[in-house]
This record gives sequence, C-alpha cells and structure tokens, in this order.
Amino acid sequence: MKTVINTIPLALLMLVGCTQPVTEQVMQENVDITVNASGELESKTTAIIAPPSVSRMWQYPIKRIAPENTQVKKGDFLIAFDDKKIRDRMIDKQANLNRAIKELENKELKEIEVEQELILAIAEKEMMHEKAERKANILDNSRSENERKKSIIDFTIATNDLFLARKKLEFHKSNKLLNIKQMSSKVDRLKNEVNELKHDITRLNVKSPIDGMIIYRSNSQSEKPAAGENVQFGQPVMEIAVIEEMQLKAQVAEPDSGKVAVGQRVEITLDGTQEIVIEGQIETLGRVFRDKSFQDKRRIFDVIISFDSTDPRLRPGMTARVDIVTQELTDQLTLPAHAISYENGQHHVTKVTSLGTEIIDINVKTVNGNKVIIDQGLDKGDEVAL
Repeated sequence: MKTVINTIPLALLMLVGCTQPVTEQVMQENVDITVNASGELESKTTAIIAPPSVSRMWQYPIKRIAPENTQVKKGDFLIAFDDKKIRDRMIDKQANLNRAIKELENKELKEIEVEQELILAIAEKEMMHEKAERKANILDNSRSENERKKSIIDFTIATNDLFLARKKLEFHKSNKLLNIKQMSSKVDRLKNEVNELKHDITRLNVKSPIDGMIIYRSNSQSEKPAAGENVQFGQPVMEIAVIEEMQLKAQVAEPDSGKVAVGQRVEITLDGTQEIVIEGQIETLGRVFRDKSFQDKRRIFDVIISFDSTDPRLRPGMTARVDIVTQELTDQLTLPAHAISYENGQHHVTKVTSLGTEIIDINVKTVNGNKVIIDQGLDKGDEVAL
C-alpha cells in the first residue's frame, strides 16, 4: 500500500512533463489591410412618398395603404388619405358657385332689361326733341313773341333731356360691363377653388411615380404607417425603391478618413438570418463630416459603395458590416493577436525551440483585425506557445 502512494505522484510528474504546449505557427501569406465600417443598403433610385400639400390640412388620416414589399408599377395605387374634410369644403364651395352663377344670370337679364328701357327712353326723347325743334324753327308772324320764346325754351329742354338720356345709356353700358365683370370674376374664382379641391381629392389618392418596391418609413417612435393612423404634413410614409439598383451607404470613422479612396475593394457582409457576402468597391466619398447620430457624437463621413454583383435577397434597410481594403501586402509573416504579449513598450512571444521555450522580443509592423503582421524577430514556420 505504501508503494502505491509513492508511485502516483511520479506518474503525474511524467504526464505533466510529456504535455505539449498549445502553439500557433508563424505563417507567410498575403494580407489585406482593412478599415472596418458599418452601413445600410439603399436604392440608387428612390421616390419618397409623403402627404400632398393641401390647403388648411396638417393632419392626414390614412384610409388605405398598399402592403409593404409590394412590387408596383408607375401609376399603381400606394396610399389613400381621408378626404372627408376636403369633400365637405368642396360641397360648400360648389353651393356658393351655383349661387354665384344664378346671381350672374339674373344680373345679366336685369341689365338687359334696364338697357332696353333706356333705349326706349332715348327714342321717346328723340321724338320730343324733333317735335320741339320743328316748333322752334317755325317762322310764323301770327305767333306772339312769348310763344316763340317758349318754343325755343322747350327745344333747349328737349335737347338737354335727350343728351341726359344718351348719357344714362352710356353710363349704364359701362357700369353693366363692370358689374358683369365683377360677378364673372367671382364665378371664375369659385370655379377655380372647386377645381382645386377636386384636384386635392385626387392627389390624396397617391399613385406610384416609378416602378419599384414599397418600403415603409418609420416615424420618430419607430412605428410604421398603418390604416387609421394620422401622419403629419411633410412626414415620409414610404419610399419606392428600385431593388435592381442597390448600393450601400457606409459610415467611416473620422480617424480612418485618410485611408479610404474611390475605387478601393470592399467586402460586404449583410446581417440577417442568412449571412450574405458580396464584393464591391467605393464609388463616392462624402464631402462633410457629421455626428453619427443625435445620441452618438462620434464624427463620421459617408461612403457610397457599389456592388460587383446583385442578389435577389437584397432589400433596402438591411444592415451590413464592411471591410474596406486600403492596402494589399504580399508575403507577410503573421500570427494571431492572442499569441503576442505587450509589456513595457515591447512586443514579445514565447517561442518553442528544441530545448523548450524562450521569450523573445519581436517588432510588429501593424495589427490588422485579429491578425498581427511581424516585421522582425520570427521566421516562417516558427512555433509560438500561447
């Protein structure tokens, strides 16, 4: 029994001595230096759909709305807003228009009637004027001086009466034109208002301006539109996206701005139930820096990335992780980052040799993600203990 107790520690020592350390091998390979970013898919061609501009209307109740992700053609139905208030206003305006048209017709008939009366009055004054003129021009010595003077006075009165009658007709005609013009202008104005309201009713039934797919736009509470809800004037409700023309809008951190350039190769990994990896390249760079969001004040700038190929699963709004290849290095010595230690300003590793292990200092060229590129201190094939 005593012999067994002494044998067990010896067996454990032999087992420990024979255990090989976990190692990583120095590899020689081509390395892509990348800048990491994130972004969101969008369509190159989109149409933003919002409530139309309607006079005296700020709240737009949704009556009907086409389902999200529906493929539509130009002119297809998208969304109908409640037009009851507009229809009520149109009924009132139409009643006012009908009343104005009737008033105009009555006014025209009345003006014609008055004009005919004035014409008849002129004819009567002309007859009286002609009669008075003949009396005034009679040379009859049998008439007394008073009778001749009276004839001249009557002729003068008849002349004045005829002049006034003609002036009345002239005034009536000019005044008639003004009155008819004013009332016609009122009718035209009401017609325009009725037609505008009819046009507003038509515009509240929004049709698609382009071919594409319906993508709902969320409000400030991250809620998507639905029938029965109200939206504010100017608030986007949906967008029509041409999914055959997709691109990625990525946000690059300000410190990395000097590393990226148009034309650089990009690897895009789309998040989702099925991970999709697509190659692309930088198409345009943003011209200004901005805060990442209202809550996140980190400075970023936007980069537009085009795809080398398309995938029918791509949809606007999908998020993606982006690796922008800023530099391509060949035949580089690399190790995983977890195999290297850093202490007192110096990188070092535990190198495995034929005699055991030794700690050696190394020079690191750069760190690329979870991979370290080694400049000096190790060779291809060297084993490093973890």
